[in-house]
Amino acid sequence: MEKRGISKLDLKRRNRMQILRVIRESGPISRVDVASALEITRAAVTIITNEMIEEGVLVEIGEAPVNAEKLQKGRRKILIDINVNSRFALGATVDEREVSIGLTNLNSDILDKASMVIDDRTTSKDIINYIIKTSNEMVENSALTKEKILGLGVGVVPSMWGKLKIFYKDGVLDFKNFIDKLSGGLDFEIHCGNAIGLMALASNDFRTQNGYQTNQAFIHNGNQVNLAVINKNELSPDYISYTSTIEKFIVCPNGKSYEGYPNGSVKAELSRTAMLNAVYDIYSKDRTPVLFELTEGDKTKINTDNVFMALMRGEEPVKSLVDDIIAKYTVLINNLSISHFAKRIVLHNFKLNEKQFDYVKREMIRLVSEEIADRVVLSRLEGKNNFLGGCALIIQDNFYVRGGMQ
Repeated sequence: MEKRGISKLDLKRRNRMQILRVIRESGPISRVDVASALEITRAAVTIITNEMIEEGVLVEIGEAPVNAEKLQKGRRKILIDINVNSRFALGATVDEREVSIGLTNLNSDILDKASMVIDDRTTSKDIINYIIKTSNEMVENSALTKEKILGLGVGVVPSMWGKLKIFYKDGVLDFKNFIDKLSGGLDFEIHCGNAIGLMALASNDFRTQNGYQTNQAFIHNGNQVNLAVINKNELSPDYISYTSTIEKFIVCPNGKSYEGYPNGSVKAELSRTAMLNAVYDIYSKDRTPVLFELTEGDKTKINTDNVFMALMRGEEPVKSLVDDIIAKYTVLINNLSISHFAKRIVLHNFKLNEKQFDYVKREMIRLVSEEIADRVVLSRLEGKNNFLGGCALIIQDNFYVRGGMQ
């Protein structure tokens, strides 16, 4: 007769995984409160957490603060937390312009990082060799044993899949060929995924707010516009692979056209190429003299800083164009906030400084509301820190999902 059910090892891993999840979402917490959150006995929680403390996965951090008005007799609660330096993660992200690599602890505190600028002349072999060489150097320089390293997580943006020979197989991204090439030079586990979703995961605040988990929408600005959604602290499966579907969203009915997309789509209106072309359309010595001067008459020198400098100096055609782009992004952000119940909208790779972002937020407040605008934040993963997406993947897969077990 076929045996059914869950093995003791699987049950143990699941219980440990649930305990780690509660601690991750609640912060330092007592065993009593863990038992209450999971609706299991205090004795069971004590046995499991004590074992995890002995292994170094968890750590006791002292007694819980006491409210004098609610002081009760008996032992005070002892708080436990995840030992963030019990294991370490290597991460890498490949985007259109750069390969970034880093080493972190479980709290994503950066211990080492490096990056390599790439362009159309950079081959897939160059990228793979750089990841192998730099990963091995980081492990060696850290003086960490192999057992301390969870593995390497690698995120690749969709526009680079073709170059690295990453394709769909049966509707799922197939990284096998890429992983096999990396494995030839690395002696630890390698996991790969869509960089957009992984960077969204790395940007997520896993802590609950007033007992609730906060949904997040992550918008990546690059050669493609991509979207990933975090729903109750997990990547929405609809956005794990097909993150570029956001380019078909309509932000301006009857707007600009782009073959294969509806008129007024994100692709036609808000892609990097579309926005640059919109600036080129108004760019001239007569019409935009300030911007023309700032770029020395060379439109290839047009960038976010120059555009905003012209705007701040009162160049009306530039201001009108920027405000129009912000208005279209506001439509997109408002709809994402409502359709995904997203309380946080993360803008990644938008290259905005604090003053420029303040201008964008003021326009959003004017167009919709302060409540929607306040949901919008800039990503902390910019450029050389994009590797945190790869770290987030390997930490999730090889630490949390495994209940901290080796």
